[in-house]
This record gives sequence, C-alpha cells and structure tokens, in this order.
Amino acid sequence: MTDTFYARPVIPLLLSMISGIAVGTGFPDYGTWAYIGVGGCTGIILYGIWKKRTALISPLILLYALGYLSILPWTAPGFPSSHIIHFVDMPPYKIVGVIHTPVAIYSSRQKFILRTESLQGNDGSFSVVGRIRLTVSGEGPKLQKGDRIAVFGKIRSIRNFNNPGGFDYKRYMAFKKVWGTAYVSSPKVALLEKRSEKGVGTTLAEVRSKFSDLIDAAGTGKEQGVIKALIIGDRNSISQELRDAFNRAGIGHLLAISGLHIGIVATAAFLFFSWMLSHIKPLLWHAWTQKGAVFLSAVPVLIYGLISGMSPSTQRAVIMVMVFLTAFLFEREHDPMNTLALAAMLILVVHPPSLFSISFQLSFSAVLAIIYGLSKVEFPWESPEIRRKRPKISKVAATLFYFFMASLFAIFGTLPLVMFYFNQISLVGLLANFIMVPMIGFVAVPLGLLAVFLYPLTGYGAWVCLEACSAVLKQALFIINFFAGLPFAAVKTVTPSYLEICCFYLLFWGILNLKHIPFKKHRKPDEAPGMEEPVPGKKFIQKVSPVVVLLVVLVLIADAGYWFFQRFRQGDLRVTTIDVGDGNSTLLELPYGYTILLDGGGFSDNRIFDVGARIVAPFLWQKKIKTVDTLVLSHPNSDHLNGLIYIAEHFNVKQVWTNHDAANTFGYKKFMDGIKDKGIHMPGYPEIFGAHDINGVHMDILYPPVDFTEKRKKESWRNLNNNSVVLKASLGSESFLFPGDIKTRAEYELVSTAGDKLKSTVLLVPHHGSKTSSSDWFVETVNPAVVVISSGWRSRFGFPHPSVLERYEKIGCRVLGTARNGAVSMSTNGRTLTIMPTVTDKKASLNNIY
Repeated sequence: MTDTFYARPVIPLLLSMISGIAVGTGFPDYGTWAYIGVGGCTGIILYGIWKKRTALISPLILLYALGYLSILPWTAPGFPSSHIIHFVDMPPYKIVGVIHTPVAIYSSRQKFILRTESLQGNDGSFSVVGRIRLTVSGEGPKLQKGDRIAVFGKIRSIRNFNNPGGFDYKRYMAFKKVWGTAYVSSPKVALLEKRSEKGVGTTLAEVRSKFSDLIDAAGTGKEQGVIKALIIGDRNSISQELRDAFNRAGIGHLLAISGLHIGIVATAAFLFFSWMLSHIKPLLWHAWTQKGAVFLSAVPVLIYGLISGMSPSTQRAVIMVMVFLTAFLFEREHDPMNTLALAAMLILVVHPPSLFSISFQLSFSAVLAIIYGLSKVEFPWESPEIRRKRPKISKVAATLFYFFMASLFAIFGTLPLVMFYFNQISLVGLLANFIMVPMIGFVAVPLGLLAVFLYPLTGYGAWVCLEACSAVLKQALFIINFFAGLPFAAVKTVTPSYLEICCFYLLFWGILNLKHIPFKKHRKPDEAPGMEEPVPGKKFIQKVSPVVVLLVVLVLIADAGYWFFQRFRQGDLRVTTIDVGDGNSTLLELPYGYTILLDGGGFSDNRIFDVGARIVAPFLWQKKIKTVDTLVLSHPNSDHLNGLIYIAEHFNVKQVWTNHDAANTFGYKKFMDGIKDKGIHMPGYPEIFGAHDINGVHMDILYPPVDFTEKRKKESWRNLNNNSVVLKASLGSESFLFPGDIKTRAEYELVSTAGDKLKSTVLLVPHHGSKTSSSDWFVETVNPAVVVISSGWRSRFGFPHPSVLERYEKIGCRVLGTARNGAVSMSTNGRTLTIMPTVTDKKASLNNIY
C-alpha cells in the first residue's frame, strides 16, 4: 500500500503542505501545536529510519505542520516598535526610502512599493522598517527600482471594502509585506539618489530597463507593449482595452511568460551548445556532448527567467525544465506529474503566499489538466496501415490533434478559476488559441528572445529582430481584435462557489476515467515523453469514477435547486447596503427574483478605480445575479453614478429610473451612452413618480416633486443633491427609506408633502451623515429603529458628522455604518427584520432581530 500511495511521492506531500498553508491563513493562532507536530513527526521519521521502517502518515503530518508554520510570518507577523505599521493614520511625515519594486506607470501616476528607512515629523527624524504602497500623481521625475527618494505625505492603513465574498485587499498586500499606503503629488517627491543599492536585483532591473528602451525605439504602436509583456514580463504598457481584447479572445495567458517561452530558450540553447560541443573531440570521445549541452543550457534558462521577472508561471516553467534537464543528465526517466508537483512545492517553500496568487493557480491548473488529460487520450484515427503508407500525414494529423486537445484541456482546467476571478469565459478561445499560439508562440516570441540574446553582442541585430517581431504582432493584434469584436466572443458569468469549483474538477476527473483507455507501456516514436507511465490503482479508478460522476451530478442538481430557490422562489424582501466607501449603493432583492440596484457608488475618475467593476459587479455575481430589473439613479453625482456605468454596460438591465437631472460630466455622458447603446428602457420621471407594487412590495417614489425642473428656475437651492430621488420600499409592517443626498431644505419640503408616509423601520441616512442633512424635523418624522450610514473609513469629508450621530442616538436608533460594519444585509418577511452586518462589534451585535 505504501508503495502505491507514494508512487508519486511529491504529490501527497505537496497536498499536505498546501493544506497546512491554507489552514494557517485562516487560523493562524495555533503555531505552538504546529511546532509540536514538527518535532514529533521528525522524531518518528528518524526512528523509522533507524529501525528501517517505512513511514506513511508522519511525513504528511510533518509537511502539513511545516506548511502551517511557513505562512505565519505573513498572517501573524510580529512587528518591532520601529515598524511602519505603528505610524499609520497619523499626521503627515517626510518619508525616506528605497523603491523596492519596478515602477508601474498608469497615465499620469506612478505606483510602486517603497521600503521605508526613516520618518521625519515635528519630533525629529527616526529610523523605521517596513514597506508601503506609494502612488505618485502628476508629471515628475522618472523613478526606477533602487532609487532612494523622499516624499511628504500621510501613511494610511490598508482596509478592505467589506462585502460578502469581496476581494481581501488587506491580505493581498500583507502577502507582499506591505502594511500602509500613501498618495502624494509629484512636487512632494524628491529624488535623493539614483540606483542607491547595487546587487543582482538592481542589475537585472537595469537590463530590463535598457531592453525596454530598445523596444520603445523599435516603434510606438500597441505591439511594443505586447513585446515587453512577452519578453521581459512588463505588462504596464498594455492598455486596459487591449487586455480586455486578449481576454475576450481567450488568449490572455499568452501575455504571461510561461513554459512556452522557457521551452524555446531551453531548446535553442541545447541545440546551440550541442553544435558547439560537437567540435570538441575529447567530449565526443567520452560521449559528453549532449550532457555538456544540457548542463550549459541551464544557464540561459536561469538568466532569462531572472530577466523576465520570475512570475509564478515563469518559476514553474524554469523548475520543470531544470528537473527535466537534470533527469536527462543523470539518465533517469522523469514523471511530468511528479515534476509539476515538485515545481509547485519549491515555489511554496520559497514563498508560501504564492498559493493564493491567481497566476500560480491558473498556471498549475492548466499544466496539470494538460498532462493528465493527454494521458487519457490517444489519436483516434491512427492505424498501423496509415502510419506505414503515409507517415508524414499521420504525424501532422496526430500533432494537430494533440495540440487541439492540449488547448481544450487547458481551457477546461482553468475554466472554474477564470469564472471565479474574472467572471468571464471566452466562446472563441479554442479557435483563437489554435491560430494565435503558433503565430505568437512560435514566431513572435522566438524573434523577441533572439533580440534579447543578440542585444549584448549587436544592438542593430536586436533592433532588426524586434522590428520583425513587431510586424508579426501587428497582424496578430488585428486577428485578436477581430475575435474580440465578435458579439458572442465572451460572456459574463456568475461567481462559482468553492463547492461548485470542487464539483467541476471532480466531474472533469471522473469523465476522463469513465471510458477505459489502455495505458501506454512503451512510448512510440511520435508520442510525447512521459505518457507511458501507468497510473497506480487504475482499475480502482475506473471502477469508482462512474460513482463519483453520479454523486457530483446529484450534488450539482441540489446546488442548482438551492440557488434557484434563493433567487426566484423566496418571499422575503432583502436589502443590502454595499460598502463602496464614500458613496451609496444598495441592492434590493424583492420576492421571486425581482432585483433593484439603487445607485452604484463611484470615485470621481473610473480610470483610477472603477467601483462598479471592482465592487458592485462582483457582489452581484457572487449572489448569482446577472439581470437587474430596475437600475435607480438617485442623482448624477459621481459617488452615486459612476459605479452604475459598468453595470449598465455588462448586465442585463431592463429599465432605469431617474429624475433626468443631467450633469455635465464624462461619467454621466458615458452612462447615458451605455443606456442608449444597450437599448435600456428609461421612462420619464412623471411616469415613475408615486406608488408601484412589485411582487408584493410597495415601492413609493416620494421626491422630488414632478415639477421640480420648473421650480428650479426660481429656487437656487434645488441642486443635484436636493433633487435626489427619494424611494421607500415596504413589505408588511417593515419599511426602508432611501433619501439620497437631500439636505435640510429638501428635507423640509419632503416632510411637508409626504408627512407620515416617511415613517420607516430602516433609514439610509441622507448625504452620508453630513451635518447639512438629518434635520430634527426629518429625523422625528421618519422615526427609524435602525439607521445605516454609507461612508468611507475616516472619510476625508468628515462623514458622518458627530452631531448627526448624536441626533440618531438621542432617539434610540441602532446605528450601523459601512465604514465600521462593512456591507449591511437586512431581510424581512413583512413581520420581523433580521440584520446581518458583515463586520460585527459589540454595538453592532445587539438585537439582530426586530
């Protein structure tokens, strides 16, 4: 049993290590027990070696404990008193440090990680340690990795938008050992010393920078940015529009340096060194030509991997090539599955947080699917007669077949992860890969790589290669844009749950093993190496796979039934105030599947951060929502409007309710253009004013008055805020009031016209808790039991104002806020109200049911 279990020994050890890393991330407080496990298992293993007994369980427990301990420096770090984390959210400092990462340039902003050295404040200068994420806006000095700079700014703590299923930005930055952020304008940046530190990292950065300049000199088109991505791993020059085109065409993976690039370098190096060493007679006499070529080939592979930045996909490819070369050097067979597991283990040993990297997960899942999938298929139209009569045709057909199947397995292997992280699948990806992988991978990439290795010898030769590479990519980009421009090229998807992802992979495994395919025991001349090794326990696998497929299908049917009931059969009114920072966005899920999105939050410039794409849309997809029946825009200020632009463009929106109050902004124009392009129905304001009954919920638009546009000509206080759409939703005895950003003057008019209609169980506090809103008369009239304040953490606008909080606490309200509680989810059946804040504290946890 032990021999069978450890036939591929790295795989069970890797799975144990991964389990330890995952548990250590979620539960980092049990390090003592992990140390005990390491000590105990080490003793058992050593005792087994002494007694010559085989160990089965103890190595797994040991790797689990080591994995757990390896992640703790990131999940439960111990900070010295001089660490930068102790100086966040304090007055501004003069910050001196060294740029730790390559500088990413976005429009007029530069972003990088700064390794801090000292802070200077009113009490003088003192040394600090730790990293911060620094953003420099505006035109300023061209900064590079290794530069020592001084900036003046405030260091802010890193916080998440706390929404269910939302991206954990704080953990993401912790895995980079970054514990603060700062935003400064270029005049507040002083360059103290260029390339202040020397070393391998700085030298590689200089090489990358020089080659990047050479690429820029070879042309100015979009293809130059693609060349940088393909050759030196720099994707900063690729526009978001072009990235979207690659992703819609299903070939976004080509922009990542991976096995294709490393394999080309290794093959070219092996052929070159084989030719060179074949002219050395002593090596020929001792049959060391090929072994010497293998040994020397490792050098350019390592050099290129370092120059390209050593991303997880590059690390995986370099390690797998090195293992293959080592196996060849020592004349040993190599198992691709074991090699892949070894590559993953080595990466995790060096940097355990890589487990949570998207590129790590996509890279290994694609290669694993290809290796395992190809081991289960054979060219179906191959026969001895065809191979004998038409060997070339048979070989070409088999090559095309295996290339097609490799692309298919790579797509299926990454499909759930692509849906989980990007909520999009390409419907043309298989065809696009069939065309673009040879064009880019076997023509453009070799030309670019040749330029890299020619550059130290002849700049002109490297420039010629880049010109040729650019010409090929220009045609490739034309084809890519054609595929991406097809209306059916890609579809947006909901976010699969962890259960659904596991079920997909189990189903994929089970289907591959349903049909018995004889395992190859001897490799044929035209077959890829590594396919001949029989899989242990194959008879057991073939017996159990139908049972697994049946069980998985039943689980998926039950899962689909659960979500169908949650979306379309439940009779509650569910309201969620989404955490969008300084802004408003609320989702109303009415009985039987009707959805209303009231505002979408937003920053002033979506190019900096698109709240709709990054926060609101993922929240909807996580709830399996792709259709929004009614989009409501209370008023066209950016903190309510800009997040709706993405929703209007990428969701099935049936109608838009708004007061038609226009704003002379780019965001408003883009929103209206999106409505027009998608043909979304947008009734006039008089049509929507008043009462609506939707699936048992009474909706009432109470404000502004229908004739507000005429009144505005005479009353200057009727601005965008005071003209906000005020909406009330009621089910049974429970009700919710959403007053937008109305201020005191509008509140007076609303109270005088609506009166007792305003009384509500829950109030979304007007204007984020501004002191210019929530007047005594308005608060007394609404008389809410619960108030929710939508604002950012330590808002730069001072929201909510202390006087407003005091006013609501005075009448005995329970006060919740997105800044403190994250998204606030509420549900009512018309008789009782259940409140579920994403983040709870002592005050927020009282009386969850009203």
